[in-house]
Amino acid sequence: MDHSYSTVRPRQKARRSKNGCYTCRIKKVKCDEVRPRCERCVRLRRLCDYEPKMKHNDLLAMSRGYMLALEETKTLPTWAQRAALTRALALPMGLPEFPSSASSLNLTSADHEAIRYFRTTFARIHHTKNPDYSLFSIIFTLAQDEPMVMHALLALGGHEIEFRRNSNSDGEDDHTPTSQLAERGRNRWTPVQHYSAALGLLADAIGTADDGRQLELDPICAVLYLMLVYEQKYGDGTCSGLSNHLAGAALIVKHRCQSLSGQIATRGWQGTPVLTRMQPQKSQLPGLSLFVIRLLVWIAICDSTAATFGLGGQFNSELKDIMGPSDDSSISGFNVLHRYSNSLYRSMWGDTYPQVELLDDVENRDIFAFLCACMQLRGMVADLAKLDVSGLRQRLPIIESAFLQVDQRHGELLEVASDIALSTDNSHRLVANIRAFIPIYHAIKLELRRLIRGTGITTKVEIVPEAHITAIIDLAIQADKHQGIEATLRVAWPLFVVALETNSVVHRRWILSRFQAMSRYSKNLERAHRFLTEALRPQNAPGEKIEVYKGFSLANGEIFVI
Repeated sequence: MDHSYSTVRPRQKARRSKNGCYTCRIKKVKCDEVRPRCERCVRLRRLCDYEPKMKHNDLLAMSRGYMLALEETKTLPTWAQRAALTRALALPMGLPEFPSSASSLNLTSADHEAIRYFRTTFARIHHTKNPDYSLFSIIFTLAQDEPMVMHALLALGGHEIEFRRNSNSDGEDDHTPTSQLAERGRNRWTPVQHYSAALGLLADAIGTADDGRQLELDPICAVLYLMLVYEQKYGDGTCSGLSNHLAGAALIVKHRCQSLSGQIATRGWQGTPVLTRMQPQKSQLPGLSLFVIRLLVWIAICDSTAATFGLGGQFNSELKDIMGPSDDSSISGFNVLHRYSNSLYRSMWGDTYPQVELLDDVENRDIFAFLCACMQLRGMVADLAKLDVSGLRQRLPIIESAFLQVDQRHGELLEVASDIALSTDNSHRLVANIRAFIPIYHAIKLELRRLIRGTGITTKVEIVPEAHITAIIDLAIQADKHQGIEATLRVAWPLFVVALETNSVVHRRWILSRFQAMSRYSKNLERAHRFLTEALRPQNAPGEKIEVYKGFSLANGEIFVI
């Protein structure tokens, strides 16, 4: 009797097909690969997209292209570099024809959908101001005449629509009309292709500086800001695109904004156009427009956000060299920059600007000044992570002085925030802004405590951890009750800090549930949720502090910015 055994071969893991539609592949589900529309996309009434996609690495390579051109000469690219840069930025795949017109408005219905989303939902999520009279409305006005701004706008709006649609559960219907679905698959520019087109046009615009013409900063800064938001939300796990754009913006400030402080000191806002092209006498140098100056403020906020996670910092440094006094402890120079641009909206719309909007701007002026001051503080505190103990001791008095400035100027706002009741709704924009911005101040104090903990260094900054944690949680719960997850998005970073510092299991569970919901709005928020899920795993003892001095990264090496 033969007792021999047949050889048992190890089971090989089946290779996943790469021929399925992009919609199924991004959800990591099986696709039947039927063309032109697979059965799953037909059943769920979704866009079935078989078009090959440009990888994000291609975008990073292009982003590095214009950064190299900037860095090699420490100035803006020459005409010869411009030609080389244009070749370097050649798109890696054929693009469908984009209808050309002076206004760039001969768009597909999918493009119009992205524009509507940008001007309504996106604008509402990213700013509490009425979207019809916000910075995003001005950006759209500029985009009607500037193809590169329109491309950047469509990249951001279109990508957000796709990301949120793909983040929905499989059972949730996408009620997009069939006609629009058909059009999307026919000569449709993808968001990544719009992004790459905007990047190429941006490089081309920077290259015109060598022609002897004045560099028009309105569209350049608008594109840079939109790309920063794009990268902060959807960039890859290296954050290289975000870093490159922040460094590029820093070089623009260094070489093209040197006269900013003098312009503010000698002219005030009167006579400065909202947009450069609105200057009546082109022969006179108008200086920086109010639009560019306000964009510098928001780019600076992006830079401070990145600094917390070990990126950026150069933009704020260059801006401070121009605006700030010699005393490193002062943040007044940046406050002057924000105050100077306060007239942007009423100057933009003139007599048609509604009185209710004008009064609303005045009512919220101080809380936005508070936000700007806090974000400068956030960047200053983030810089401490780069120092040794000796450097920390030397730098800490500067941080303490900056905190004192904020406390003296905005102490009343902090007191009012502590008295707002859960029953108070957000019908007054000031209430919504208090709930969004005050938690940032408390999170910065918790972050300062985290960075000096274990060093033996004490600080004069009053830090009461439980009080700061309670303030953040209370305001976040209020925001969540009245505006849901869209309001919670504005306090994502303070909640992230609380999750790492709190002793409360209940707080941690609530924060994790909020991050799970917020992860549908941003790839980096999804990464932050994965980071917290791992850091707050059940085997960690209740109340255990999560020490992350060397930065925030996932097990696979990905980093993120929120």
